[in-house]
Amino acid sequence: MKVKRCVKGRRLCFAIFAICLSARFIEYFIIETDKTAIGENVLHKILGIIILAAALKGIDLKWRDIGFQRDGFANGIMKGILLGGVCFTLSYGLELALLALQGTPAHFELYVSGFSLTGSQINNTGALFFVLCVLFNIINVWMEEGVFRGLFIKMLSETKPFMIATHKTASTNKLK
Repeated sequence: MKVKRCVKGRRLCFAIFAICLSARFIEYFIIETDKTAIGENVLHKILGIIILAAALKGIDLKWRDIGFQRDGFANGIMKGILLGGVCFTLSYGLELALLALQGTPAHFELYVSGFSLTGSQINNTGALFFVLCVLFNIINVWMEEGVFRGLFIKMLSETKPFMIATHKTASTNKLK
């Protein structure tokens, strides 16, 4: 039974990866949502979350089995905000200091810009764009952590040591 599930696990990981990668290519090169008002390639991430939810249901796993926990949720967010704030303050402060030492004037701007394969960049300063930026980043983290660092490691570590499963997962993550 375990061998059969492990084979299914490897095939499931490959199938999910192939579908997500195909959806990514379609979104990047055919739909081109990065050129729309959305300014982000987020559709393949939403599809990935839907596929992840279906896979979890199909193999009888819960979200907590792949690392998502309700306990300490707010505490984890606050720690992340604190870490991000400290790192940003230190790095940006260092950059401003170096620019000042070089005699180059610098100033602080707050805006959201989308990623575009064509290189076009629009700087958005409206509150809606900041909300969308946070929302799209949550969707990105949910999908990537759930699929690559959650489900794949869980499935692959049934037949391989944890470190090898992690390495294989990291290798697939580089391809996407």
